[in-house]
Amino acid sequence: MSLPRLCLLLPLIALSSACTTIRVDPLEAPATVVCIEENPEVRVDDFIGTLQRGFKRHGIETRLHKQIPSGSCPQILSYTARRSWSVVTYLSMAELRIRDPEGRLLASAYYRFRGRGLLAVRKWQSTETKMTPVIDQLLAAKP
Repeated sequence: MSLPRLCLLLPLIALSSACTTIRVDPLEAPATVVCIEENPEVRVDDFIGTLQRGFKRHGIETRLHKQIPSGSCPQILSYTARRSWSVVTYLSMAELRIRDPEGRLLASAYYRFRGRGLLAVRKWQSTETKMTPVIDQLLAAKP
């Protein structure tokens, strides 16, 4: 490949490059019911629905609470999520934590999309598409 062509190609590669980071410490013993503690700071419209559908796929009922009633939930899911903007908004980061009623961490998951390049089209995938593998890994019992 000639040097001029290579010089034109490198910026395109840089613009399209993206990296997704997923770290999961799975839940060893899922309960049949998990309470989702609402986070009013999260402005990702379909995030809670995505969580509820993901847990339902694994046979786990979810209950949504602004404040978790003491002792009423065997496992409590707290979350945070952020969106970024590039023509439209997209999910760029999410963190899930499952705790027992005493506050002990039982499982966690972290998703981050790093890639603000104009051609990084995966950033515009739906919240559901991005979070489904994260939720599936979170709820996959360890062998």
